[in-house]
Amino acid sequence: MFIDLLKKLNITLPVELVEELETHKKKQKDQIFFLRLMDSDEIIEVAEFMSEIEVYQDIIPLWTDDNSNYIGVYIQGASKYRICYINHEETDLSPGFRSISSFITKLGLHPNFDWDELEKDYPSEIEISSTEMDEDLSCIDELNNLISSNQLENDDIRCQYIFSIMALTPIKHLESLIKYLDDEDMYVQEKACEIIGFHRYIPAREKLLEVSKNGMHNGKLAAKKALARIREKQKEEI
Repeated sequence: MFIDLLKKLNITLPVELVEELETHKKKQKDQIFFLRLMDSDEIIEVAEFMSEIEVYQDIIPLWTDDNSNYIGVYIQGASKYRICYINHEETDLSPGFRSISSFITKLGLHPNFDWDELEKDYPSEIEISSTEMDEDLSCIDELNNLISSNQLENDDIRCQYIFSIMALTPIKHLESLIKYLDDEDMYVQEKACEIIGFHRYIPAREKLLEVSKNGMHNGKLAAKKALARIREKQKEEI
């Protein structure tokens, strides 16, 4: 199925990734998954629709929850071969899984789970291997280069790149996220609060207090939630 599909879409994927998808498709015939790997015609239809929207140019949709939400794989760009969620209500294309293999493995363990219920690779609450960290930092560098280049003028794409940077940032590099709390894009400020709150990053506490008082509307609310999570961590450490 996937070899013919990729030819129709003029897309190239490594052989091992195609084999993983084929194997998963066969398993789906015998087991029901809440997140369903779509048929070729469905993938082509959604991909053609997405091709007209700039922020989706690097992604091909493969799975769906049959509620107009999709899970896609980056086929090119800095986040190549990572997995993201395509929500019809709110756009956040930051990677959730490191690879097709990682995502399929989690689906196999929890076939009834929706995207929000799955434990993801990004953002990570645990220390990752040096190899994985190097891969993620390389991706972050590439995204930062794209943002700083004169070629990037679309605010929506800039926002998605920064979302990805924040999701990919390893625990040891969380300090690099504090600058986004001052970003002029209200969605970036909000997401920075959410990611820092997810990690319960205590060194950002003072800056979060400032945002909770003087930030943009979304940022204020997100900062207060992040501060609540940090307070929880501080209580646990007493």
